[in-house]
Amino acid sequence: MSGLLGLLAGLMVIVGGALSDEDPLGSLVSLTATIIVIGGTFAALFTQFGLGPIIVGFKGFGWMIKPRKTDLHAYIEQVAEWSSLARSQGTLALESVLPDVKDPFQQKGLQMIIDNTSPEDMHSILNILAEHQSREEHEAGEVWEAAGGYSPTIGVMGAVLGLIHVMMRLNHPEELGAGIATAFVATIYGVGAANLVFLPIGTRFKFMAEAQERNRAIVIQGFVLLAEGKPGIMIRQNLQSFIHEKAKPKKDAPEAEPAGAPAAA
Repeated sequence: MSGLLGLLAGLMVIVGGALSDEDPLGSLVSLTATIIVIGGTFAALFTQFGLGPIIVGFKGFGWMIKPRKTDLHAYIEQVAEWSSLARSQGTLALESVLPDVKDPFQQKGLQMIIDNTSPEDMHSILNILAEHQSREEHEAGEVWEAAGGYSPTIGVMGAVLGLIHVMMRLNHPEELGAGIATAFVATIYGVGAANLVFLPIGTRFKFMAEAQERNRAIVIQGFVLLAEGKPGIMIRQNLQSFIHEKAKPKKDAPEAEPAGAPAAA
């Protein structure tokens, strides 16, 4: 949601700047410039990527409204509980909890545990699945970053086309000022779209994809430990070591230790 607010703030800055100079808002509106910049940019994207990645790029807007997140603390507790269940009742007992797992990646991992997949095969298969998902997530960012590279140049092309139109009407000097101003609207569209919309969106999508990569690496490690039959307490300690200190849950007080915990030496 913060990304959408940022896009709205960027638009308001441009509109507010125009209003502060008492320019009419109509001076920023040009159907011709819109067709040239937006149409030209997406024509270039279609040439570079094809239709599929462009659709993925637009679907990425859903991440800005509802970002993809993996609750690592909940996952760590889950996998520790799965370990206790598997060690006490066997891996087939995990079939009872499989319907409760909502994340498709974790569902796949848990199903492989139920099928007694070896730790080596588990690591290899999950890594391949993770790389495939990561590629799809990075693709959205690449599309928008490419759009940010094309739109300023196409905006300049639109401005040149507008100036050509103005030069052809030099016999109407009273129209020159308005014609030149309209021509440069295409430049505003191209540069503004690149720096306020396309490039920020592309960078944000890449950042979100990298965060998901790190989370999936921890998830994979958890399933490998589970496949190795490690006890829950060891899995919990191992996975928590991968989480940044700031992301770890804070302890309320030093005395809030489990009952029966050995006293510090």
